[in-house]
Order: sequence, then C-alpha cells, then structure tokens
Amino acid sequence: MASKASDPKANELRGVLVEAARVQLITVGAAVKFWARWAESAERYTKALDEELGKVTAEVSSSDAVARLADLSRRYLRELTDLPKEAVEQFARDMEKVSQPRPQTKRTRSARAKN
Repeated sequence: MASKASDPKANELRGVLVEAARVQLITVGAAVKFWARWAESAERYTKALDEELGKVTAEVSSSDAVARLADLSRRYLRELTDLPKEAVEQFARDMEKVSQPRPQTKRTRSARAKN
C-alpha cells in the first residue's frame, strides 16, 4: 500500500494549501504596512497642525495661517493617496519573491507508517 506522503493528490493539495497560506501572509503584511504608514503620516500631520496652530496669534494674519494649514493638509492628502500604491507594490514584490521556483532538495529520509 502506498503511503500518504507519496500520494500525488495529497502532495498537490498540500502545495495549494501552502501557496494559499503564503498569499494570505503577504496580504496581511501589505495591509499592516499600509496602516503603519497611515499612522505615521497622520502623526506627522497632527504634529505639524499643532505647531501651526500654536503659532497663530493676533499678530499673524488669518490668510497666512490658512495658507499654511492648507499646505499641510495638501501634503497629508498627497501622502494618503500614495499609500494604496505603496501597499500594492509591496504585495507584488513579496509575491514575486515566493513565486520564484525553489530548488528541490532530495529528501534523505522518508516517513514510515507506524505499526
């Protein structure tokens, strides 16, 4: 009787499951990177806004303050629009790494069924 380890269907199923797990890990990694970059960007934005609002005094013209706040918001929104593209690029790079064929190593030991 052939062992399960040599069953072609079992090996094929194992390969599909391993590949699915790799894709899921890569997807989670790209999502984590997206949210981490968003948090960094939001932190920079809120710190910059806080600094600008701290500079607002009666002596500063409102048009200057509004212009600086608008520039900060524009920069933040530009960063936000780049985040999905960066996440997709990260996903594609990681997928390319795992999709390259790995050299098959010859097994020196084989599994034996327990008696």
